[in-house]
Amino acid sequence: MPLPRSSPVPGRPEPARVRALAALLGSTRARILLRIAVLEAATTSELVQELGVSAATVSHHTGVLRRSGLISTVRDGVSVRHALTPLGQSVLGAHGVR
Repeated sequence: MPLPRSSPVPGRPEPARVRALAALLGSTRARILLRIAVLEAATTSELVQELGVSAATVSHHTGVLRRSGLISTVRDGVSVRHALTPLGQSVLGAHGVR
């Protein structure tokens, strides 16, 4: 999924700010962080479905985001649920994502 290059849409971050976030985190991690924010919390399976990448890819990148303190992860039965931490919210806020 390419990063947006169109003009800003009300309520959405500016494309340049999304590209800056991708430059900081990498495009896949940026997409995962943004999807978790949009969904308010997401399971690994939801992220796989939303982003069209493998479960191994999501697990790898969520591990990096978790170790960086940007997301928290909680086991919910057989699922694993990911949510933004205050630091993750701050990083997205600094890039124009509310």
